[in-house]
Amino acid sequence: MNSSSPLTLLVAADDPRDSASLTQMLRRLRPELRALSFTAVLGEGAPSLALVVEKSGPGFGRLCATVRSRFPGLPLVVIAPRFDGEAIAALAEVGPARLVPSPCEPAALMRAIDAHERRPHFEGRVSAIETSELLRLLAAAESSGVLHLRGCGGEGAIHIEAGQPVHAQVGERRGMEAVFELLRWGDASATWLPGHSAVARTIVGRVEGLLGVERSGSRRDLGAASRSVVDKIERLSRTDDILAAFLLRDGEIVTGGMEAGLDEALVSRALSRLAGVFFDMEELQGDFAGSDIQATVGEHRLVVDRLGPASLGFQVGVLVRQATPICKSLRRVLRQIDRSFRRALSDAEPSGGEAASIEAA
Repeated sequence: MNSSSPLTLLVAADDPRDSASLTQMLRRLRPELRALSFTAVLGEGAPSLALVVEKSGPGFGRLCATVRSRFPGLPLVVIAPRFDGEAIAALAEVGPARLVPSPCEPAALMRAIDAHERRPHFEGRVSAIETSELLRLLAAAESSGVLHLRGCGGEGAIHIEAGQPVHAQVGERRGMEAVFELLRWGDASATWLPGHSAVARTIVGRVEGLLGVERSGSRRDLGAASRSVVDKIERLSRTDDILAAFLLRDGEIVTGGMEAGLDEALVSRALSRLAGVFFDMEELQGDFAGSDIQATVGEHRLVVDRLGPASLGFQVGVLVRQATPICKSLRRVLRQIDRSFRRALSDAEPSGGEAASIEAA
């Protein structure tokens, strides 16, 4: 955007108070911007971007459709309190440029305007590209928004924050199961709606883990982990002082075991979340993050420790009681498993190098 030609914004809202409030915010943030009211835009010049305030409930998307019909090629920024399944389906029809949750924060509004001025290279509708590949591209770009999919199986959406899926919905399915269902659609068309949907998180794993699980077709796919290392983790899970022990990859449970009577879904989710926290801190601190993360909750301690090279994404997750002798020697036990894991990788590696061993069962 040329600085000599200030951006002209169209402001559309059913409630005049919302329109006035948004216009005042824009003038405070960027005095050089020109704001036009949708009800009085005729004869006042062509806008470059529209800010549309939608209300939740029946009729969501009506105002966007009205703006789109009058300005077919105009990029839209949609401001709304909720972006649920019905809202996303409605907005996919008009293809907004960006989603902004309300109450609209000034910083969020400026990010939307700045993104428009930078001309983002990935927006709109696509076809003939696998959904898994789209997710990889979004992860690599650390994009935020909603990927809406429509196919013979209906329609669904994957909500993404900084490249990582946080929520997905298709029919009655939510979370990871919804992602797996959408990845199986071979004839879907996709619409990318950039922005922040501010939905409740239902996915705790990383995209690498989700795609790895779907590619294998089984949550028990072992990748490069040898049978001997898996056996060690399963034996560890049967140790008297150990309540649970699991092998994880990219934050997703691969295999393991636990004490009878515990809720496997709850324990798995807790370890996956702890693994996700470690990934975030590793991104923040780099090599200074170490190789493990621990959390103490009441009488229990959760430990997630890296196994093998960081590039492979393997970890071991353990749940123990605080007041047990194993707590003092747990790190030593986990280091032994790590050394065994690395030896197994080295022994299994063909002359072609590490890449070939990653697919070994």
